[in-house]
Amino acid sequence: MRTPFHSTRPLLLILASALLALGSCKSATSGVGQHWSVDSLGARVSKAFLGFDEERDVSYREMQWQDKQDINLTLRRHFLNSNPWNPFQPLDASIVAPRPPHSIVPDPVDYFHIESVMSGLLILASSGTFIPIPIGSLIATVEDGGVVEFGQGISNTLKGNFRPGIGTPPPVSAFRVHNP
Repeated sequence: MRTPFHSTRPLLLILASALLALGSCKSATSGVGQHWSVDSLGARVSKAFLGFDEERDVSYREMQWQDKQDINLTLRRHFLNSNPWNPFQPLDASIVAPRPPHSIVPDPVDYFHIESVMSGLLILASSGTFIPIPIGSLIATVEDGGVVEFGQGISNTLKGNFRPGIGTPPPVSAFRVHNP
């Protein structure tokens, strides 16, 4: 026995296909600032989940590096009672140093940082295994030019060109023999 729906099924399929096809079209190119467009989806997701605003920030690598430096300064102030901006304490040169190449070497602590410890604790709570995953650093590595910087850090380390800062050895010329 045929129902009235069987006779209108092809018409409904054609209508649904047409609506889907017309709904996926757009008439003009749109930028990040236009909220109701498909092009702004990636920018809105990165702003909501990562805190990165591509209209305001230079690049995600720069933004996440600055966030890591802010976290370092906060932890240093609270746990070590050390504030490099205090005029009565010595200025630490690493605070005003330029950003090193975004790479896991020569300083893996800067690459992994506290976010990987937190992600490792979440994985530990759910699976029983501590696996630190540096989510922000991995995103910055796959960003445009990130793989090149990652390779520069590795090649600089292999050549022995360390950046001046915490955790890097001084050059041999800086050693002096006292009381020979």
